[in-house]
Amino acid sequence: MKEIKYGVLLDFYGELLTQKQQQALDLYYNEDYSLLEIGEHLNISRQGVFECIKKGAEHLEHYERVLGLYEKNLQLESLKEEFKSLLSECDEALSKKLGVLIEKL
Repeated sequence: MKEIKYGVLLDFYGELLTQKQQQALDLYYNEDYSLLEIGEHLNISRQGVFECIKKGAEHLEHYERVLGLYEKNLQLESLKEEFKSLLSECDEALSKKLGVLIEKL
């Protein structure tokens, strides 16, 4: 995969992009299509695909700077792992209950 981060950003903010940007970014980052393949699929030039991906990625980065969902998600996952490591210090019944709550996060 070219960059996993952009695939995740697309999941968070993809609906804020144009349909063509969504499709191009999805094919490029999630499906690993080349610019030529995307151009053929979307019926636009290779240069058009490049510009579409560039602009779409810039928009995703802007939304992340403003909203920070990707970074917050990373922090949440880190906290979940930290909690899971602490579960071994609890008695078994409490550990099971806390484990269920952690998975709900």
